[in-house]
Amino acid sequence: MCDENEVNYDELNESALLSQLKYLYQKDVEKQYEKENLYVKAYYLHHLLDYFRETRFDINNMELIFQKYLEEKVVIEFYDSSGKIINFQHEVEEIFELLREYKQELYDDLKGSYLLSLETKENSNEKIF
Repeated sequence: MCDENEVNYDELNESALLSQLKYLYQKDVEKQYEKENLYVKAYYLHHLLDYFRETRFDINNMELIFQKYLEEKVVIEFYDSSGKIINFQHEVEEIFELLREYKQELYDDLKGSYLLSLETKENSNEKIF
């Protein structure tokens, strides 16, 4: 039995994510970006990069990460106020393709190798002073 005061955080998170997606889609429409869906693409990319950081799956298996991201993290389509299905499968596939193309740069950023070079540079600067 569920306590009526019990909070279902998965449902809250999903509704928050869906609310964000709808809001950003509306921003694309208002700014006449709906053909490119710039805000929507930023939404998906942001959440995908978060997913790479928080997942328990092997991030070196990019296709598995993409599959699990779609299953666990985001909604690809919704109905607008007029009952029309709004689908972002194409936009998500564009992002996946871009990350496949720049896989090494993605992994370098996720592993923070650029941070190590900055840290080394900062440490060498401290020695000078």
